[in-house]
Amino acid sequence: MAILTAPKSAQMFETGELAPKGTYIATCLDVKDQFGVERRKYQSEEMEKVDLTGFLFGFRDKAGKAFKVASRSFRISGNEKSSLFAFLKAWLGEPPRMGWDYMEMKGRKALITVEHVPSTRNPGQVFAGIASISPVPDGFQAPPPAAPKPPAPPAESDDVVPF
Repeated sequence: MAILTAPKSAQMFETGELAPKGTYIATCLDVKDQFGVERRKYQSEEMEKVDLTGFLFGFRDKAGKAFKVASRSFRISGNEKSSLFAFLKAWLGEPPRMGWDYMEMKGRKALITVEHVPSTRNPGQVFAGIASISPVPDGFQAPPPAAPKPPAPPAESDDVVPF
């Protein structure tokens, strides 16, 4: 008997509302690995099983509103020509050491440029992607978190005597 199952989502993370375009200081909120993911080989009809990883970043816009944006999924590879290696090298500002655990990037800051990318699967749909990443330059500061709203003044009544 054959059992139909839904394919694994192409996205590793739920990001919520579409993040605005621009350059922001962001924090890596999560790193996620997926093992044994079946996908089509590049420029082929043949299927292969691969191990993938992805990074989720959070940042605030100028108004203090929080957004999330995810990197694309990278094949887990330490090869110097791999996309993961290039991404980590750009983020660290130097090549990553072999044998180093990239899960340590969780909580680390980065300067990211967010772009809007049209979906290839759903025409008309747009998602936020990371166009570039780099270490946060010395002297750059993240915008302060949104200021809490001041408490509402008490309702006036006849019992209150103004000073």
